[in-house]
Amino acid sequence: METKRVLKKGVIKYGVITIIAILFIIFVIALIMYYTSDKYKLTKLGYSKEEAIEIVTIGKSNRVLNIRYSEVMLDILKGKYYIDNNLEKYLDYYDANKDKSIDDIIAIINVHAEEEFYNIELETDTSKGIEMIVNKVYGLDKEYVPEDIVNVSNWYAYGEQKVSEEVYEQYKLMFNAAKKENLTLIINDSYRSYEEQEKTHKRYGDDYAARPGHSEHNTGLAVDIIGPTSTGDTFEDSSEYQWLQEHAHEYGFILRYPKDKEYLTGYEYESWHYRYLGVELATKVHDSGITYDEYYAYYLDNK
Repeated sequence: METKRVLKKGVIKYGVITIIAILFIIFVIALIMYYTSDKYKLTKLGYSKEEAIEIVTIGKSNRVLNIRYSEVMLDILKGKYYIDNNLEKYLDYYDANKDKSIDDIIAIINVHAEEEFYNIELETDTSKGIEMIVNKVYGLDKEYVPEDIVNVSNWYAYGEQKVSEEVYEQYKLMFNAAKKENLTLIINDSYRSYEEQEKTHKRYGDDYAARPGHSEHNTGLAVDIIGPTSTGDTFEDSSEYQWLQEHAHEYGFILRYPKDKEYLTGYEYESWHYRYLGVELATKVHDSGITYDEYYAYYLDNK
C-alpha cells in the first residue's frame, strides 16, 4: 500500500510539473509570437494598439511596416479610391498639403494632378478604344488618326462636323429623344485633327486651348453641344443642358469637365463639352459622381 501511495504521489507530481512546463512553453511561444507580430511592430512605429489591429485587419500591415509613421495612415488606407501603389505619394502630398481633405489628396495623386499640368506626360492607351483617356497628362501621338470618322448632317450640327461613327449613331438617338420633348441638341464642335489642334493652340495658348494630342476632340469621341437659343457661355441655363444632366449617360455621353473639378481635370468647367464612353461605362461614371479622370485611374488603369 505504501508503495502505491508513493507511486501515486510521484505520478501527480510529474503531472503537475508537466502541466507547468507546457503552460510555460505556451507562454513563451505567445510572447515570441506577439513580439514578432505585425501588430507589435506597428505599435513600435507609433500606432496605437487599436490602429495596429485595424491595419492588420484590413490586410495592409506589410505595406505600412515598410513606410514611415503617419497620423493619417488609416484614413488614407480606408479611402474609397485608395490605390496601393500610390501610398507613399499620398503621404508625401499630405505632408506638404495638410489643408486638403484625404479624399482630395487621393484623387489628386490618382489622376497625376500633384504637379502642374503637362509636366507629367503619359501616352494614351488607344487600344482601350472608347474608354481611352486624353487630358493634360495623357496625350495622343501625332500619328494617331481615328479610323471611323464620319461627317455629321447639318440637321444635327452647325458647320462641318465630324465624329466617330458609333458616336454619331448614339448622338442621333439622343437628339431624337430630346426632340420628343421639344428640345434641340446642336453639335457646335467635334473632331479636330492633330494639325488643327496645333493651330488652335498656337492661336490661343494654354489658357484657352489644349495642346495638340491633349484634346478630347482629337479622338472623335467628344462633342460640344449648344441649344438653338444658347451659346457655350449660356448653355448651362438652357433646358437642353438640364435634360442632358438627366439623360446623356443613357446614350453613352458624360459631362466631361464638371464644375469645381478643374484641379482634377485640368480644364475649366464646360457645360457644353460631352464625351462618349458607351452606355454601360457612361452610366457607371455618371452614377459614381466622380470625374472620368478619377474613374479611369481607379477602375481602368489600376486594374
